[in-house]
Amino acid sequence: MAMLDNKKVVLGVTGGIAAYKAAYLARELMRHGATVGTILTESATRFVAPLTFESLTEQPCRTDADMFGGVRGQTHVSLARGLDLLVIAPCTATTLAALATGSAGNMLTATALAASCPVVVSPAMHTNMWLSPQVQRNVEIVSGFPGYLIVPPDEGDLASGDTGPGRFPPLERIISYCIAALTPQTLRGRTVVVTAGPTREPIDPVRVITNPSTGRMGVELANAAARLGASVRLILGPCEAGFDLLGPGGPHTITRVETTGDMLEAVRNALPGSDALLMAAAPADERPVSRSNDKIGKDGFGRLLPIEPTPDILATLRQQTRAMAVLAFAAETGVTAAAATAKLERKGADLLFANPVGGGRGFGNVPDGGILVGVDSDSHRQIPPMTKDLLAALLLDEVSKVIAKKNG
Repeated sequence: MAMLDNKKVVLGVTGGIAAYKAAYLARELMRHGATVGTILTESATRFVAPLTFESLTEQPCRTDADMFGGVRGQTHVSLARGLDLLVIAPCTATTLAALATGSAGNMLTATALAASCPVVVSPAMHTNMWLSPQVQRNVEIVSGFPGYLIVPPDEGDLASGDTGPGRFPPLERIISYCIAALTPQTLRGRTVVVTAGPTREPIDPVRVITNPSTGRMGVELANAAARLGASVRLILGPCEAGFDLLGPGGPHTITRVETTGDMLEAVRNALPGSDALLMAAAPADERPVSRSNDKIGKDGFGRLLPIEPTPDILATLRQQTRAMAVLAFAAETGVTAAAATAKLERKGADLLFANPVGGGRGFGNVPDGGILVGVDSDSHRQIPPMTKDLLAALLLDEVSKVIAKKNG
């Protein structure tokens, strides 16, 4: 199962230097389960050949020569019929202007006008063009059309040798907008706080108490909330996992923390005005009673290292989270419904996902499964192993139900 399974997608490619990157996007759309057809504008064919896309997708690639019934007799009207999603990437300033004014001068823009499906537009052009008032006006116009989503371009080095906004964005960002375009926006207008990653409790300047958490589960929850239209406040422990602040939904923020105490304060500060708290982080449960200012020699570890419990974030903030939906996690070597339910009650959460760890399970980029329990049911739900993005989408559906109930 993938996020775009059984979706019929047409990828429109226009004539910018980033046109070659659309070939990678076509493959990425397919990797997420979509069937991908393509349309190239006349200028796009000067950068990349239709045969490239036909070879990659095993589907016809249409050009302006097909405007009036070329490939298999399919016109722009019949091509748009039954389409799940139209993606225009890269989208030049010329095509953006055509979309804004309703022009149908080529196969791509005519198909866009005939389509009743969502349309994802990913502009890419030189910085000066992107920042021009004319282009920004057209972005605002197209953004206001029902079903249209604009993917913010990236910032960095351009083909001209200049640096600035206007670059073709990362494929992951475009895919996120494609999934969001096909996802009910059940969290639009909502704010979701997500914690992710481990914390580190320093022993001395070079040693810490921590755990193997990579932050991937929390970041996937943040991505899932953003695709549902939420504004995400991500509190991220020390890890390499990243979250795209320019992804769908928003506005989003990231707060970096180090210790469990830091995370507690960051969560406390993020809660006002929030609708949900998703505690996917793995805070260290213990810390040294005192930290050494000097590195402890090997012989110094021969004596007992006094430790004390770190603050329990959910228990500490229980009074502040009563009105919001709270999802907790429990990573255990032995998972039972009874233990998960007891921890749910102890934490004061509405939902708790308990997953087994150890032996390569739980942490990192591995399929995750476990038991989901909630306060409103005596039963529990067994979740089979699945990728973390699919698990995050499943859990956010449950969180959305709790938010709706608490605000109903």
